[in-house]
Amino acid sequence: MKKSFLITCLCLISTLSLPLFAFEWPQDNTEKGFIKSYFGQKRGKQISTSLIFANPEPVKCIEDGNVLIIMTDEQDDSYFFPSALGTCVIVSHEDSLISVYGNLDKDSVNKALTGKNYVKSGDILGEIGNTNWQSEPSSLEFQIIDTQKSSAINPKILLPRTENELPLSLGDIVVEHKAGARINLKTQKSFPSGLYRIYQKRNSVTSPYKTSITINGVVVDQISYDAVYQENNKIYVVGKKKYINSDIYPDDDYQLLGETVFTAGKSTLGLSIEDFLGKTITQTYAIAVTN
Repeated sequence: MKKSFLITCLCLISTLSLPLFAFEWPQDNTEKGFIKSYFGQKRGKQISTSLIFANPEPVKCIEDGNVLIIMTDEQDDSYFFPSALGTCVIVSHEDSLISVYGNLDKDSVNKALTGKNYVKSGDILGEIGNTNWQSEPSSLEFQIIDTQKSSAINPKILLPRTENELPLSLGDIVVEHKAGARINLKTQKSFPSGLYRIYQKRNSVTSPYKTSITINGVVVDQISYDAVYQENNKIYVVGKKKYINSDIYPDDDYQLLGETVFTAGKSTLGLSIEDFLGKTITQTYAIAVTN
């Protein structure tokens, strides 16, 4: 099936609105550590639009819907449907959302879905394969796409809550002047005035749901990973402005918390990260800013 057909399919379901209900998990095991890579994590040179699961379990449909397309080769190579998904099943639901199940075994998909155009919540879509970019052990790559808003939705917003979140950590904070080098906040607390970006050491698996920066208790930037948007062939997340891939992940080591202007005087810089359960880690720093 060609890319033009896929785009046509997406357009046909894009006139519906975003629902406010939860889907079911696409795999049964939701024990601690069941996610190998979080939505919003760095993936190559992109912000990940997927959850990567850790367990090679059968893959289930998350909600009733129509089988929109089964991709079994490199039929598309867009931001939301890269050829790196391998064999995948795309299901449309009663709204503008579609669910995407990547890295499946082709034969198991054909066995489960041959002759089926409609699937119900909990129906098996296939077994885990080794058809995409992943090295062993292979695992499910799962996405939820809002076709109306040209965005990938963080699946955790619509999936049932689980208490088995991996803990977040906030450490090794560096600030970077627009025209200068990075400075570790452990070693320096005095800065010239100007625009700064603030980074934390990146975790290789987890990614915060929200990051915030405050100056003297006032929020000056907050980046949310509830969705990744596409515009003008670029994908971005939203804070006080649109942050693209290279903004969020300037390299393999650091992740952007946000940016702020340091003005002359003494201030309290507050940094926080939050997970889906509302657990927040906060650190504050007394800084001095010169003209």
